[in-house]
Amino acid sequence: MTAPNHIAGGIVFTGLFCSFFSINIFANPIYISVTVLGSLLPDIDHTKSWIGKSVYPIAKWLSRNYGHRTITHSIFFLIGVFLISVFIEKNFREDYTISTILFFSLLSHLIFDMVTLAGIPLFYPFYKNPCVLPANPEMRIRSGNIRQEGIILFMFCFLTFFMQDLFANGFWSTINNNFNDVKHQIKEYKKSPNVLNIDYDYTIYQTHHKGKGTYIQASETEMFILSNDKILSLKKDTPGLKIKLLTTTKTNSKIHENKIEINDMKESELNTILKDKFISTATIYSTFGTALTTNPLEIKKKFQIENKYNLTFISHLQDTLLVKKEKIIAELELKLKSEENHLINDNKSYYLDLAMLQEQKNKLKSDLSNYDLNETKKNIIDLENKIANYKPKTNLMIAEYKKQLQKIKSDQIGNITYSGEINYIEINK
Repeated sequence: MTAPNHIAGGIVFTGLFCSFFSINIFANPIYISVTVLGSLLPDIDHTKSWIGKSVYPIAKWLSRNYGHRTITHSIFFLIGVFLISVFIEKNFREDYTISTILFFSLLSHLIFDMVTLAGIPLFYPFYKNPCVLPANPEMRIRSGNIRQEGIILFMFCFLTFFMQDLFANGFWSTINNNFNDVKHQIKEYKKSPNVLNIDYDYTIYQTHHKGKGTYIQASETEMFILSNDKILSLKKDTPGLKIKLLTTTKTNSKIHENKIEINDMKESELNTILKDKFISTATIYSTFGTALTTNPLEIKKKFQIENKYNLTFISHLQDTLLVKKEKIIAELELKLKSEENHLINDNKSYYLDLAMLQEQKNKLKSDLSNYDLNETKKNIIDLENKIANYKPKTNLMIAEYKKQLQKIKSDQIGNITYSGEINYIEINK
């Protein structure tokens, strides 16, 4: 098989099998270069081949000592080059992407040479007979046949163009996208190390959703899409859900989950942290009952938050607390006045006698006749005896209300502060 066919076929073969490992050979110039190199490398034993001319001394030595299609076309050469590549890559990279590409591109050359009439000694030097595919020679390719080589080159070029999506998204991602459902998109999110962009077009009963977004989070049964500063939620068994399109594409961005611990943080500072963030989980405590703008009527001191975006706590709630304080004070003062009035009515006779006694004592200060003076003194003695024997009623609630008033008036309403732990998702481009 000619060099152009080896290159074109190597791209198709390597791109296909690397897609099983989510490796896109077109994602990096180095990847496609390694693919081309690997697809030509076994012909390094031929001085007239493209790669043989590039390293002529090596090609000449191999050709003289082993001949063409011998040691470099064996499975042992394939394994040897692969192991050397793994050893080198282990010391310089975090993965084995290049080694994987090199393995499949080398393998493509061996397989394509096996489908020629001559075949290759795959197990050289232990077994020198050629290995061929298929067994029928009429179905194998004649090397140098322009018509056959041209047809094959056209097929490889067509497949390269046709399989671009497969190369870009990977085999399993392509399968998941073809199913076009929530279940397989959740699987795709779980296995993808990078951020996924998503095209969606679906309806829930009469509500239509269509657009592009970022696949931000997923549980076992639910996926979350960030689109136009809003979070869309899709569950496996959402009633009335009809999906027209649900397709993901890979990016080079990474998702990181960060943690923030807050302690006695002001409301404005907390809202700044929460702005434009997707909160995966959070537990937040407030010093006073407060609320989120998403549900302002639910006032509480503890918040358990999951999978929410761009949250905001209600501002200036201390003003509400001051109004509430003033209202409580007014209510207590009204109750206190009422109880005091009740007590006065219950002891009306007692207070009347006290008033009369004071009146009689005031008469002593004026000029009185002997008779009036004696009468006044007699009245005073009678009233004092009556008052001394009187047992006025008491009201314990008056003392309690006074105590409550004193306490609430002394309480200071300070700024609301928050404490707790926040876990949020961040996309690093």
